[in-house]
Amino acid sequence: MFKNNDRINAQEAVFFLVATMIEIGSLIDARLLAQESGTDSWLAYLTGYAFALPGILAMAALSRRFYKHGFVQYSRIIVGSWIGGVLSIILAAYWLLVSARTLRYECEITKLTLLDKTPTEVVAFSFLIAAIYIARYGIEPLSRMSLLLGISVLPLILLLFAVVIPKAKLDNLLPFMARGPIPILKAGVKGIADWEEMSLLFIIVPFLNKPKDVSKGALYASIVVAFIGIFIITLTISAIGANGAKTSIVPSVSALSAAEYPGMFIERLPTIFIGLWLMMVLPTIAGLLWAAALVLSQMLGFTEYKPLIMPLVPIIYIISLIPQNIIGVDKFFRFLIPYGIGILFIIPIILYTLATIKGVKD
Repeated sequence: MFKNNDRINAQEAVFFLVATMIEIGSLIDARLLAQESGTDSWLAYLTGYAFALPGILAMAALSRRFYKHGFVQYSRIIVGSWIGGVLSIILAAYWLLVSARTLRYECEITKLTLLDKTPTEVVAFSFLIAAIYIARYGIEPLSRMSLLLGISVLPLILLLFAVVIPKAKLDNLLPFMARGPIPILKAGVKGIADWEEMSLLFIIVPFLNKPKDVSKGALYASIVVAFIGIFIITLTISAIGANGAKTSIVPSVSALSAAEYPGMFIERLPTIFIGLWLMMVLPTIAGLLWAAALVLSQMLGFTEYKPLIMPLVPIIYIISLIPQNIIGVDKFFRFLIPYGIGILFIIPIILYTLATIKGVKD
């Protein structure tokens, strides 16, 4: 089923997961969380991570238990061919929808900050062409590209955003839990869905040189992503306030704009910041496209996933263009919240429990 050269080590797997998680939607998390929990946005994000972690570790443990098989095979072993097939279709559809949402967010933010005159269709098509090229070569080049971006671009992004620190005011993070814990807990439950790309743990273990390292790698990757998320959200809220984050389309860009000083050695910080961040979008879209094609090819009994990549691209493209604007994107893809909770939390825990009870494993 898998090519002999499609092998990655634990370090590459960690960077692959981190790179796919750091997508363009991360830039608007501060707005969505501020609308839910106000000044406690950072705590809501941390709560969402705490709620998502059991599902992440269950996915890793499940995949390690069936380290010779992908999700299509071991789901059938655990719950039977029919239910396993339905779950595989649900998973592939989820990845396509997440990639469509990511693509549309990327288009909207690109138009807002870099290419305001360029049609959305052109921006979307350009990114998809690049994603197709990368996805066709499989997880090995995807992981190496993620490693390269992780050690070169990601530190630059964090260093650039650190200029917001002098503008940060701790008063903007107060009052603490003014409305009690309920809004934080509600936002935390919804926040489980923000970890959608971690669902790639369902399929990447057969490609690992050392499958037993997957749990440790998943934990490391989630910690890195959680740190970056809290860093961006906390600085954003502390710089422009919860009300500023609620009304800003891209709060992190607004925070950077507020941090610009006359005579700075780098001008137009938001443009540079977005330009670097857009580079992190490619592993996400390409990785999800590759994953969906792989799962569907295994379901259909194909020996190669590549023939399915091109037929899936128009689906992503058309879905991404349905919303009218960035606010419409939020509303249109809102159904992905319960969908994601099911994929990231309910399904892995149930499958792992059933596999343990039945005593099935590789």
